[in-house]
Amino acid sequence: MILTKLDKYIIKKFLGTFVFIMVLLMSISMIFDLSEKLNDFLLEGAPWSEIFFTYYSNFFIFYGFQFIYLINFISVIWFTSKLAGNSEIIPILSAGVSFQRFLRPYFISSAILVVVTILMTNYVLPESNKKRLAFETMYYRNYESRLNERAVVAEGEVLYFRQYEPKSNEVRNFYLQKWNDTWDSLEYEMESIVAKGDSLSNFWHFDRYTIRRIGPFHDNLQFGKNCDTTLNFSMGDLVFKTNVIESMNNRELNEFIEKEKAKGSDKVPRYLIEKYKRLASPFAIFILTLIGVSVSSKKVRGGLGLNIAIGLVFAMLYIFSMQITTVAAIKVGFTPFLAVWLPNIIFGIIAVIMYRIAPK
Repeated sequence: MILTKLDKYIIKKFLGTFVFIMVLLMSISMIFDLSEKLNDFLLEGAPWSEIFFTYYSNFFIFYGFQFIYLINFISVIWFTSKLAGNSEIIPILSAGVSFQRFLRPYFISSAILVVVTILMTNYVLPESNKKRLAFETMYYRNYESRLNERAVVAEGEVLYFRQYEPKSNEVRNFYLQKWNDTWDSLEYEMESIVAKGDSLSNFWHFDRYTIRRIGPFHDNLQFGKNCDTTLNFSMGDLVFKTNVIESMNNRELNEFIEKEKAKGSDKVPRYLIEKYKRLASPFAIFILTLIGVSVSSKKVRGGLGLNIAIGLVFAMLYIFSMQITTVAAIKVGFTPFLAVWLPNIIFGIIAVIMYRIAPK
């Protein structure tokens, strides 16, 4: 495929505007984020070099590619509206260039962004997010409080706890049950008023504990003030932060999902959504590009402002539809795969309709 002057001109405008919009929006986002978190960073003693070169460099990469489809959408509307406002599109179409041919450089540029986004999301961002999340854990926030948690921590082992306190790293009202292979007979249970565990190892300390071993004729009870032992899981397994999956590559994420399924975790749909979004979100670039060109290729009285307003309405509707399907998958049992792809399907249909009615 040979690129003509028209192709090169539009691709240059497309990608140049995209880079400008991304840098502008991410810079504004970083300023607002810094104003909110600066006191926490300084109180925790975060070095300025790490704030800017560790945290915000990775912040830029993560959020830039997290919302790349919206940044691309705004960029398309911006520079296409300027082309229409400068009466550059009418001569192109009047010269015999079909609207379909006019779209070719747009989709070449979109394809470049899609490929880059897929590679970044699956191979670069996980490592980048590890640095960002490690910085947040050290200087901004630790694990969040948890209430009334239940989990299958190993085959036949069920854990309940009433509350997790992140500041003291303690679990209160710890209750562990061990069942037989068929899950119809309880073999062992342990209760502790306070339990402390290590986030990386399986080492645990218990205060005021009771152990009950269930026998065929009588039970054996053991009481104690405190004890140290190892279990099949760590504190980090219990109070896992959902956003840590952002630091997993595809292989790690698939393995983690399989483990969570084996545990019977109710958060599996949330993890599956993250997995499917890594492919669905980049393909939204094609869909929103077609909508953006269809909306802004006609010169209108309101000019750039009106086209951007229309574009923002579409952007909000797209985000809103994503939120609805995500909540449906997490709370109602909607299929995660369909929850992720349904907004693309709906807006893909809208894009085709708008393409058909666009001025040609």
